[in-house]
Amino acid sequence: MGSTPGYIAVLLAFIGPISALAGVWLTAARTDKRSVRERDERRFERAKEAQEDRFAKFLSSAHKLPSSLSSPDPVLESLRDTAARIELKESVLAENQVQAVLDAADRLLAVRRRNDAGARVVTEADAEYRAAVVVVRQAMKDHLDQD
Repeated sequence: MGSTPGYIAVLLAFIGPISALAGVWLTAARTDKRSVRERDERRFERAKEAQEDRFAKFLSSAHKLPSSLSSPDPVLESLRDTAARIELKESVLAENQVQAVLDAADRLLAVRRRNDAGARVVTEADAEYRAAVVVVRQAMKDHLDQD
């Protein structure tokens, strides 16, 4: 009774390094998966921030328009510029609510240029514009909450 067969010793000598290599490989695979997941999360967060930035710029321009009716061209151009950025990324939103704001802004400016600030048609156009901004703001919030 004394000694173990030689093949068991060789087998154990072979299994030890293989087990160590398998452990290293499993650790590396987990690390890779974690880093890919973290990278995807960072990418998603950056995309979300860019989307929020586009929406914020549009809404900022939309809010500036009524107060700048005396010289609206730069604000209207800014509004159209930010709408174009939204259109590239969120076409459904741009085709509906954003376009409604642009149409209401154009109408408000056209009416304001032809009438006094207190005229009823100007007041109605202003209310239509503000209502369109409220609708697009809610649509943007809903769009951001989806993701």
